[in-house]
Amino acid sequence: MEDLSKYAHSPAHLAVAKRDHAALRYIVSVLPRLAKAGEVNTEAESLNAELRADEVSAVIDRRDVPGRETPLHLAVRIKDPVSADILMAAGADWSLQNENGWSALQEAVCTREEAIAAIIAKHYQPLAWAKWCRRLPRIVASAARIRDFYMEISFHFESSVIPFIGRIAPSDTYRIWKRGSNLRADMTLAGFDGFRIQRSDQTFLFLGEGYTSENGNLTLPPGSLVALSHKEKEITNALEGAGNQPTDAEVAHEVSLMSQTNMYRPGIDVTQAELVPHLNWRRQEKTEMVGNWKAKVYDMLHVMVSVKSRRVPGAMTDEELLAVEDGESMKEDPEDTKKGKDKSNKKKKKKGAANEFKSESEYKKGLRPVLWLTPDFPLKTDELLPLLDILANKVKAIRRLRELLTTKLPHGTFPVKVAIPIVPTIRVLVTFTKFEELQPAEEFSTPLSSPAYFQDAKSKESEGSSSWISWMKGARGTPTIDTDSHRYSKDEVDPFSIPSDYKWVDANERKRRMKAKRAKTRKHKKQTAAKGGDGVHLGSENVEEQQ
Repeated sequence: MEDLSKYAHSPAHLAVAKRDHAALRYIVSVLPRLAKAGEVNTEAESLNAELRADEVSAVIDRRDVPGRETPLHLAVRIKDPVSADILMAAGADWSLQNENGWSALQEAVCTREEAIAAIIAKHYQPLAWAKWCRRLPRIVASAARIRDFYMEISFHFESSVIPFIGRIAPSDTYRIWKRGSNLRADMTLAGFDGFRIQRSDQTFLFLGEGYTSENGNLTLPPGSLVALSHKEKEITNALEGAGNQPTDAEVAHEVSLMSQTNMYRPGIDVTQAELVPHLNWRRQEKTEMVGNWKAKVYDMLHVMVSVKSRRVPGAMTDEELLAVEDGESMKEDPEDTKKGKDKSNKKKKKKGAANEFKSESEYKKGLRPVLWLTPDFPLKTDELLPLLDILANKVKAIRRLRELLTTKLPHGTFPVKVAIPIVPTIRVLVTFTKFEELQPAEEFSTPLSSPAYFQDAKSKESEGSSSWISWMKGARGTPTIDTDSHRYSKDEVDPFSIPSDYKWVDANERKRRMKAKRAKTRKHKKQTAAKGGDGVHLGSENVEEQQ
């Protein structure tokens, strides 16, 4: 039985704990109604809608109880799908974490409450879309107030012990244009996990002001986000289907996928972070030039990276999952396989009792990033963050950059360069290498760098970085480009125009292609494994090209 006294101050928690569904329905019925997609069109309406959303959240998302459980967490723990449905229909935030760092959805999956997991999965996509639509007018208005600019951000690896790591490892320069409330980002490095790289020669266009082609054949509403794939000359609406209500079959499939593997939660803790300046031989704070900016160099101490894992009953272990992906079973002799299974079963019997009580584990490691901070960078962090928010959900590297910029830094400073350790001897460097303020669109006395100039360079880079073999043979990254000598002019392509010869591809077609590509990769792995690994077997390439 629940101790109801600990929920006396929270009507929503108390109603859930009592399984009093009538009381819970009344509580949510008197809350402000959350604005739906299409109902918020101005910045003032957006601010009012966010205030109403905060009022709702203060009641149904509060966590001032033991265990920092939301009412939705509590509904999962006491196995009450009716309360979960009432809360999700009212707009509960399923992603909030309890004191152990797990969301209500993760708790439902890990406790095999599949009915509740399906309820949450049914609601979260429309809720996320409604939230995006509420925030969009404010994002567009905020972007319009920021000065127009062209900026470059470079990503590359370096090592103190591995020579020529810059030629072996991936690198990229993100090129970002901002004009009015429109944003363009060009990249070939879509993301990375350690040395697993996602490559794609692509452009993201956020059209805060909407878009109409010169011939009038194409019109997009304000707030559109499109992805241009230059190799295939294709365009995709990055927000296509974002607000659609998933079907029961889609929900069941998603819950099934989540239940097949153990749950993982990566995180970074900077709450105890401390900046310690580098000193020169005179015991003065060390300064270096990063691009055009004079910056002080700091070590960031007491940064902890953690990966928490949790066992999902009946799910594949990590070893089983890797075996399935790598096709290892095809390499094994049947007799050896039988012996291996027997040994595995014996180990499971010995460890079975222990594992029942050790369903969670956590790996922690201290990091020591190095930051170059300057007070002179033209943009402030709080100006850049709303722009990165637009791309963070679609580009992993941008998401990581955003997480970094939200770290508490000395007032008025900007991290113009950051070195983040990946493994003990290798680190990734993120550097803001260039910033140019742009004149209004009708005045091009100081025009912006043209994206058209970069296409050949990017194509060469993506061609030369398609595999580790090509890198090892000496393929170089993107050549240094003097953008000052390659300015935008009226005769060149507008960076926010959509090429007329590109073909529109819907999201379902892209999903089908990705599925076919993965199946082809798995088939290749199995065929290679069946041959017994003759010669040097590198497995699949560490480079993935995103479609």
